[in-house]
Amino acid sequence: MKNDIETRIADAFASKLSSAEISALLADVSKADAEAKAKSEKASEVALDPATRPEGVEKARKEMEDANFRRERMARAHERLSQLHQETAASEKRDAEAKRMKAVLAERDELAKDLEAYRHHAEAIAALVKRLVANNAKLPPSEFTAEHVSRGGTNFSPWFPDLILGLKLPAFGPGEGQQGYLWPNF
Repeated sequence: MKNDIETRIADAFASKLSSAEISALLADVSKADAEAKAKSEKASEVALDPATRPEGVEKARKEMEDANFRRERMARAHERLSQLHQETAASEKRDAEAKRMKAVLAERDELAKDLEAYRHHAEAIAALVKRLVANNAKLPPSEFTAEHVSRGGTNFSPWFPDLILGLKLPAFGPGEGQQGYLWPNF
C-alpha cells in the first residue's frame, strides 16, 4: 500500500490526470500523511518511554524516523499535487470554455446564414403592408379593413396591436429602405 501511493504520486506527474483524479489522489495523500503521523507518534511514545528496552528503543526510533520521513514526503507531494491540481483545473476550464465558444460561434454562423432569408421575408412583408395601407385608403370608414377581416371580422379583438401601426421592419443592409427601415416609411 505504501509503495502504491508513492507510485500513484510519481505517475501523476508523468501522466495527464483530470482534476477530479488529482483531487482523489490528494485525499489519499492526506490520509497517508495522517497515518504516518499516527505511526510516528506511537513510535515516539515507545522510543521515549524509559521502560522500553534498548533493542526496542532502536526499533521504535527507526519506525519514528521512517514515519517522519514519510510525513515530509507526503507534505511535499501534497504541495506539488495541489499546484498540479490548480493548473489542471484551470486548463480544463479553458478547454471547456473553448469548446463552449466553438459551439456558440457555430450557432452564430448558422444564424448568419439563416438571416439571409430575412431580407426576402422582410421585403415581402413590407410590400404586403404597403398594399394594406393603399387598400385601407380606398375603403369607406364603415367597411372592415383586410386586417380586420383576416383576424375574424366582427369577432376582432380591439386588444390586438394594429399591424400597420405596430410593425417595424429594419432594413437588412445599408442603403435599403428609408432611414434604415423597410417599414414604416418615415
